[in-house]
Amino acid sequence: MPLRTGTRFALALCATLTALPVPGSALIDPTRPASHGQAAAAHAGEPRRGWTLDSTLVAPDRRVAVINGKRVSAGESVDGARVIEIRKLDVLIQADGRRMTLQLLPDIVRKQP
Repeated sequence: MPLRTGTRFALALCATLTALPVPGSALIDPTRPASHGQAAAAHAGEPRRGWTLDSTLVAPDRRVAVINGKRVSAGESVDGARVIEIRKLDVLIQADGRRMTLQLLPDIVRKQP
């Protein structure tokens, strides 16, 4: 049985209204790193004592990493650590005279022997 024009219009209006965002509700950006904003909110005013590698970009003309939500290149510093080298799956940093490797997705990525 075909729907009447008024019924079709009412169904289209309901579908449109349910797809609209609710005023005051926050939309989450799925491309934003998981730790973005958490470090600043959790430790406002005190230095951070850890580093989280959120993402890397390795291209022929540039290498960029996001550490603790901040975009950095080799030679720059983030939360007391200097970025030494940016690679595809990890970043080498130096802090307090020690060199450390931050891994991207350390629980998922396993190095081949």
